[in-house]
Amino acid sequence: MSTRRHALAWTAGGLLAASGASVWAQPARATVDPLADLDGWLDAQRIGWRVPALAVALLKDGRVIYLKAFGYRDAAQSLPANTETIFRAGSVSKAFGAATVAMLVDEGRMAWDAPVTTYVPELRFAGGDAYGGITLRDMLSHRTGLPRHELLWYNNQSLTRQSLVARMPHLEMSAPLRARYQYNNLMVVLAGLAVERVTGQTWEAFTRARLLAPMGMTRVNLSAPEMAADINHAVGHTRNGARKLVSVPLRHDPLLGPAGAVNASIGELAKWVQLQLGRGQFDGRRLISTAAMAAMWEPLVATGPAPTQADAPRSHVGLGWRIDRYRDTLRVAHGGDLNGFTSRVVLLPEKNAGLAVLVNHGSHPLPNAVTPDLLDRLLGLRPEDHASRVMARRNAAEAVALRFEAAASAPNGATPRPPRPHGAYVGRYSHPGYGELTVGTAGEALSVRYNDMPALLEYRQGELFETRTERPEHGDFSGLKMSFQGDDKAGVIGIAADMQEGVQPILFRRTA
Repeated sequence: MSTRRHALAWTAGGLLAASGASVWAQPARATVDPLADLDGWLDAQRIGWRVPALAVALLKDGRVIYLKAFGYRDAAQSLPANTETIFRAGSVSKAFGAATVAMLVDEGRMAWDAPVTTYVPELRFAGGDAYGGITLRDMLSHRTGLPRHELLWYNNQSLTRQSLVARMPHLEMSAPLRARYQYNNLMVVLAGLAVERVTGQTWEAFTRARLLAPMGMTRVNLSAPEMAADINHAVGHTRNGARKLVSVPLRHDPLLGPAGAVNASIGELAKWVQLQLGRGQFDGRRLISTAAMAAMWEPLVATGPAPTQADAPRSHVGLGWRIDRYRDTLRVAHGGDLNGFTSRVVLLPEKNAGLAVLVNHGSHPLPNAVTPDLLDRLLGLRPEDHASRVMARRNAAEAVALRFEAAASAPNGATPRPPRPHGAYVGRYSHPGYGELTVGTAGEALSVRYNDMPALLEYRQGELFETRTERPEHGDFSGLKMSFQGDDKAGVIGIAADMQEGVQPILFRRTA
């Protein structure tokens, strides 16, 4: 999983910002073999960036011109990866979700701009009538006004798409409808529910039958249990507090569907890139109309402030894709970061070129870092080894961070104690949108459990505590501030938890 409140993101912000020099202006063209020395360079990047496995596909003019995997699908067991090894693609799935809606738009069974309540009539939002006009186009372009509210679905084995509907009126909005970009997995999940209502099938069943099967993507699976059952699947990894590589257990998030459920090999993901470069046509068969493809690639909302560099393009989001320009040509891309895996798919439609990159290390810069060099190869340009420069800067920054961490961990006097005995805090707490949270004890410390994610509660000041967990699969539940509410007369009556930036703390009221 990625850093808190940023899971399933495209992990795209670092690609352009991380480059010390402009990567938008067109350099002098050189006649180069795009594949020259590529094997050695990619494996050197994998080793230098300390990633167990790296898989890469390059496509040009409708053909796969490069398909390779390097390293280990399971670092602890030294099991080699190959081009059929299954990785979690994370938020690359969002483009699959948009594609399923596009198919139904082509058939006249859905419309991009119809209110989503046309398909899910009982769906309501916390903002009331001001948000009653939310459409599928709004949901798939992250402009509904709803912030992420991610933690309510992390590791939640019982939350379904239908039961999510009942929670939506209790999740605070943080912007007016269509006012700004706010990345949101829950809205993509509910777009998948709309597909289910129209087709009478689960989103997974519809996707397999209408999208995956026609492209022969037979080994793509759509859940963690299915992935675990495939003998050739990669193990996710991250680094613990000591910077040691550790495995991340596969976590089943049954809610995800179009927001992040796709698990694929690099070989099968290459077919997905072929469909995109074919403008919705694969192997002579049209699956999505050119009009629907154009709708998904239309820039709808800016993803951040205007760039400061004169030659830098403004980045926008479309429907399941991020859109900007690279060296004066259209770039359509999306990344993923889920459960110990990072991914990236990039298209240069005007050049009929594209790529996919998969690694089995969560929240990792490598897919972004190698992208400019790989795109330059596809454009016939001499690569500038952008990835190695970014690696050197990252290693230097990490060395500085380690020194600060060592200083911060030095003993700092007596340990403060909370104003109440631990037993006063122990109990069950509930919120109508986020569900139940329980506080107990772990030895001499307080502990908290949410969505079956356990953490210690470390005391800070007043009645403020902070969560800490060493379990890598639950890293997003670490570093949360939780402030107990109450007084001497009533005792502890609730917890105000910093579960979502940009809105009021989530108030869990005591129930027992």
